[in-house]
Amino acid sequence: MVFARRRRVWYVYDASNDEERNRTPTYLLQWEAMKWAKARGCEEYDLWGVPDEDEATLEANFESRHDGLWGVYRFKRGFGGELKRAAQAMDRVYNSILYWAYLKIIGNRE
Repeated sequence: MVFARRRRVWYVYDASNDEERNRTPTYLLQWEAMKWAKARGCEEYDLWGVPDEDEATLEANFESRHDGLWGVYRFKRGFGGELKRAAQAMDRVYNSILYWAYLKIIGNRE
């Protein structure tokens, strides 16, 4: 899922499973999305999200860490580019009881 606005594109989500993962289909998916963005005249492609660590820690640990977003960082790092920091995504809570239940359910999955 990518979104474009003016000269910038944000990659937000994609999905895959372990079947045929060795063929790296998500790399082709990203490449096609980047070509689509370029054809629209976009100049920035934001891969959106890596582990919350400084760049030195990211580079020192990306091959050995497999928890959290480390696999995602390894994948995104393969495209080159520049690491930029922005404000973190935040949840806007409209119903605190439902949000608490949601966090409990998600916490049990991880």
